[in-house]
Order: sequence, then C-alpha cells, then structure tokens
Amino acid sequence: MWPATSQIIIFSGEASAAAATATAVAAAQHQPTLLASLTATHACATLIGAQLALEPTHITSNLDLWTFHPLTDLSTTWAELRARVNVPGPPIDGSDLPLLPGLELFLAVYRLATHAQRGYRIICVDAGPPDTLLRALSVPDTFRWIMRQLFGLDRGPGQSSESLARAALPANLLPFEQIGQMQEARVRFEQLRDAALDPARVRARLVIHPDQAGLRSAQVYAPALPLFGLTFDALIVGPLLPTVSDGHALAASVLEQATVLAAIAARWPHVPLFHLPLLATPGSVAHFATIGQSLFHPPTPLSPPITIGPIHDPFISLYLPGVAREDLSISVSGDELIVSLGPYRRHLLLPTTLRGVPIRAVREGDRLTIRRRE
Repeated sequence: MWPATSQIIIFSGEASAAAATATAVAAAQHQPTLLASLTATHACATLIGAQLALEPTHITSNLDLWTFHPLTDLSTTWAELRARVNVPGPPIDGSDLPLLPGLELFLAVYRLATHAQRGYRIICVDAGPPDTLLRALSVPDTFRWIMRQLFGLDRGPGQSSESLARAALPANLLPFEQIGQMQEARVRFEQLRDAALDPARVRARLVIHPDQAGLRSAQVYAPALPLFGLTFDALIVGPLLPTVSDGHALAASVLEQATVLAAIAARWPHVPLFHLPLLATPGSVAHFATIGQSLFHPPTPLSPPITIGPIHDPFISLYLPGVAREDLSISVSGDELIVSLGPYRRHLLLPTTLRGVPIRAVREGDRLTIRRRE
C-alpha cells in the first residue's frame, strides 16, 4: 500500500509535535514532506498559519498540508472501498453513511495511503487523541466479531462449525453468494488495516502531558498502540514549563514535571524520549522548524508489534511496552485470543497450531508471548 520510499509517522496526543517535526524535516532534510491532519478542528493548520486543504497543498517548497474532511472525503473513499472490498447488501451512497465512531479515521488512513503515492519521503500525521485512534483501529476486529456472532463466519475463507452452531442468524439461511461476499469483505477490511499499518513504513509517537495524569495515560496508551498494530517508536513529553525559582507560582508544577520525566525514563528505558517546550502559537512555518529539530528522530527498522512463530515453534508475541500488570488480562474464546488492556480489548485470531490446545502466557521484558503449554 505504501511506496517503498515513504515513511509515515503518526503523532497522537498533541498537534504541535506533528507540525514541528514536519516543518523541521522539510526545512533541514530538504525532503518532500506531507503534514496531514485527521482531526476535526485541524489544529496543525492553525499552528502554521495555513488554510485548510482538501487536497495536498504546497506550504513551502518541500512541505505540503492536507486536512481530512470526513463529510467531503467519505463518499469518494467509500466508493473506492466498495469497489475493492465488494461489500454485500444494497448499494449505499457515501452521503447516506452515518459517521460511526472510528469509521472516519479508518477511512482517512486509507485515503492517506493514496496520497503517499505522490512521492513524499516523510508523512507526519496528526491523528488526534489516542483514544480516537485506537477506536478506529478496532473497527475491522469489531466487524469480524459481528460476523462471527451473527452468522458464524469467523475466519479465512472457511467457517467454524462451532461458531455456526452458536450464530444468532445461521448462515445457511442466506444465499451462498452473499455468504462469500460477507466473508470476503470481513477479510479485506482486516487486510486493508494491516497494510495501512505496515511496520516497515508506519510508526506511532505518543505525546503526553508532563503531569501525573499524563503519566497514567502513557501507561495505557503506550502498550495499547502496538496491541492494535501500530509500531510504537518514541514518547514525546510536553508542553514543558521552563525552569523557575523556588517560591514561583509555577514551582510546584515544574517539580511535578521533573518527577514525571524521571518516571517515564525509568518505565520506558528503551523508548526514545523527546521534550516539547511550551510556546505560543507560532502561526508560521519558520518558527516551528527550529523546535522540530529537537523532535525529529529518523525512522529506524523495528520489530513488528505482533509476531507469529513458525509451525515447528508456534507462538504469538505482543509488544506491550511498560504495561502495568493490573491493566492486562488475557483469555481465549474459540479461536480467538482476547487481550484486555485498561479500557481496551482486542480479539486476535490464534495461529492454527495454537487453537484448541492448552496455552500459557509469559512476560519477557516488554513482550507478552503465548505458547503451547507443555
């Protein structure tokens, strides 16, 4: 889906980090760069003093801006998806679609992949709050769960006899052609999501506030992003208050900030940590370029967040950096491994060699590995 030369960096939590990184890359690296905003208010455009852009628009010689508009782009994207996925049922026009939670962001990521074909070397994406991003990435899994519960269609091009027996609406009541279309649509949605999150090209960076609430959010979001398929490669903390003297009105906040920074470094010692300073709205690209230099961490090869072992050594390994024991639980339902992390839950299809056999989970550093129980 992504061109071989493109690198996509998804920033979640603070628009200024995406804007600063994109402007720095464009100014210092002299590489074609796209700043993409997938949020409702498009704070990135405000920060650099640019107009909203329905299509990638030149801001400087090496920097383009694109702001995703769900109501404008949904019809076009939906038509393309219908042609590729062959969604069953009556034809539905994009203008008739409700904006279901997470759907617009999932479609925006798909649209972003088409813009990547324009030759951008770096694409910096402001994806908004982590919760919104995570809900969007769960859409294909939710679709699979619905197909399994309603019709018993839960894997591959085939069907599970156990799921068929439990289905609310037995699939044998539906025309054979429609069953095949529904199964193909379910598989294609998952394939599109996985291709859009190609770990060789796409990575996520989490921006958190330098206080105790920000630390707690990082404990949940940092492992949740890779659980839902994103390669997580950096933490950004900010906006950071400047150092002040004792007795200053902000002294307590600055002390809390230092405590949180130390706690973050201790919990995620192997994750690059960057500082985002507090600043007034620049309103221009030039002001952001200098700040972005301290944030730009060149993408480097990383292990996929979820790996599957070979047939002779079956396992499924999940990268969950800094996850707290009390936030994590796992269970098995049929052919699915259910991983609960704080308020999030993901249903993962187990490898064939781990289905129907006793399994065990072992924490190995930042990885949770599920293997056959001997």
